[in-house]
Formats: sequence, structure tokens, C-alpha cells
Amino acid sequence: MDELLRARLRIAEGADLRLKALRLFMSTVDMFNRTVTGQSFFALRETEQVLTELDGRTGAALVRALLAMNGGTRITAHGLSNIPSRGGVVIGSTHPTGTFDFIAHAGVLLDHRPDLKVVANREAERFLGPDCIIAVDLDRNDTVLSARQTRAGMKAHLQAGGALLVFGSGRVPGMAGGVLVEPPWRSGITRMSAACDAPIVPASANMRNSHHYYRTRKLARILSGGNEDFGRTVASLRYVSELLAKLGGSYDVHYGPVQPAGTSPERLQHLAEGLIPGLYRPS
Repeated sequence: MDELLRARLRIAEGADLRLKALRLFMSTVDMFNRTVTGQSFFALRETEQVLTELDGRTGAALVRALLAMNGGTRITAHGLSNIPSRGGVVIGSTHPTGTFDFIAHAGVLLDHRPDLKVVANREAERFLGPDCIIAVDLDRNDTVLSARQTRAGMKAHLQAGGALLVFGSGRVPGMAGGVLVEPPWRSGITRMSAACDAPIVPASANMRNSHHYYRTRKLARILSGGNEDFGRTVASLRYVSELLAKLGGSYDVHYGPVQPAGTSPERLQHLAEGLIPGLYRPS
């Protein structure tokens, strides 16, 4: 768990006092929240218990173990036939909740495409394992430090005929007026698919985070003087808590008609968000 916290908040090795202070703060908030509401806020203790139960599982084994917890999580796929059963393909998805987005997609895609890999922050590698991830290294300002290596990994996987899951914006959306507002999608999907002549399938999962997440994000943004990045970073401490809260539920994932290689990010975002009417702010 310490490694996940270090990666999430960019806490340098050796900054043990800062890490201990963070754990104390999170534990205190959890204890208070359990007393008042009966639920943890950051779920630090629960997360460590789950990590112990997972016993070092990664990749497909981890996904299946997580989805079997709490009586089983049901993921229903719509449009799975739109994803080719073989050959290089990019699956460009919205990113509604954080870590659980990959778990939900992988729950239905791994049987269809056992070669699935996801492009995700390096911190996810500590959780998902190195075999199913193409890692992205970020600095404190979310600037990509590993662009060349990440692009090389994506290209090699697609050229080998693999399936690649990419979250278009790379960021979990906020909420405004009761609907999600995802940042503009980056151009990486478009450029990589064009370079590898790989078709793109727009995708979206019909779910969102709890009110606690959005309230935390809003409060942190206000206290920081309107810094949206700071608000998102603070709220991201709830990602695992949000994941655990979803286990045992039922969710739908949607895959749209295949699009030509090089389709613009604006078009892909419009198509992906449109798969679930009413979840996203109309673009």
C-alpha cells in the first residue's frame, strides 16, 4: 500500500515522515467516517486487507479474483462483436471512475482478447502487474516523462496484432450539473492507430463514482484556489475505495462500431460518450 501511495502522490523515496503523516491522516479520517456513517472514506485498512487476500495476483488472475469478491460482480458487455477477435486494434474508452474502469473492461475483454493491454500510469503496474500494462511515467505536474518508451510499447503491441485499451483523456472526469465532464481526448490514440493502421473501437462504461468522490474533489479544488489538478489528485486517494465499493454490483460496458485508423480524438470522444446517453455532458 505504501508503494501505491508514493506513486499516487509522487512521494519520493526517503520521505518517510511525509508518508507516515499521510497514513495517519487517512486512518484518522477513516475512523471518524466509520463512526459517523458506518463506512470508510479512504478505506486504507480495507485496501490492505484486500491486497493481502489477492496474495500477489496480477493480470487476468487479479481481475477474476476482484470480480469474484462480495458475491461476484456482473459486467455485461454490449457491442462486443464490434471488437475484432484478432489483429491490432485500439479500444478508445472514456475514463469515468479510475482503477475500476480497467477491471470492468478486462472482465469481459480478456476472454475475447487474451492479448489485451492497457495504457496506464506507472502506479497501476504495481497493482495490475507488468504483463498487461504499457506504463506511463508522470512528474508532479502530470507531464509525461516516458513518451518515447510508451509510444514504442504501444506500437510494438499493435504491430504484433495485440488489443490495446487506451483511456482517451487519460483523466477521470469531474461532475457538473449531475453529468460527467471528461477533459478533451488526447491525440495519442489517433496518431498511434494511424501509424500502425489499426482500427479504433470507441468504448464507455456506464458507471460513476460516489458523491464522496466529487465532493472531495470540489472541496480540494476550492481550498487550492481553483486548481483542478490538485482537486483531482486529492480525490484520487479514493480510487481504491471507489473500486472496493463497486465490487458485488452490476455494470454495463459498451463498444461502438469500429472506426478507421486515424479517426480524430474529437470524433472518438463524441462517439464514446454517446454510447451512454445522459451520463456525459453533450459535446
